[in-house]
Amino acid sequence: MLSVAAPAGIAAYTAADGGTLASVGGSLAAAGAACLAAAVLLRLPAAVPWAVALAGAGYLVGRAHHHVVDGWAALVGAGLLLGAELASWSIDDDRRIHEERAVVVRRAATVAALVSASAVVAFVLVGVAAVSLSAGIALTAVGVAAAVASVSVVLRLVHG
Repeated sequence: MLSVAAPAGIAAYTAADGGTLASVGGSLAAAGAACLAAAVLLRLPAAVPWAVALAGAGYLVGRAHHHVVDGWAALVGAGLLLGAELASWSIDDDRRIHEERAVVVRRAATVAALVSASAVVAFVLVGVAAVSLSAGIALTAVGVAAAVASVSVVLRLVHG
């Protein structure tokens, strides 16, 4: 259940932020963590993206009315990715099938590299967003679209 630790940590961080909607955002993120736990326990892979989206939405709601870029946003994104990958791995795991140690090590290294790379890309994007905060909503939307596209390219290359 290590996969639930990341969204649960995001829920705690969001609730402790102290913003106007921090408790609502923390509750949404906690609901995402609970959904992820249920997805793992019930082996429902289709529920993992929804649980991660709910946790991410909780973080976003908690950040409402903040006019400063959150430096921890990159780790929040990497945490959501880590939680999703570990949940998927847990759901795929069948204790009746013994996997070779080399396969497990390679998969763990791939997940670690993916999460690390996404954190680096996210730190760069958060830094750019902090510099161009006054650029306006249109440029921010373009930046978000570029971030989503870059993460999807990385995921496609890893799972390709």
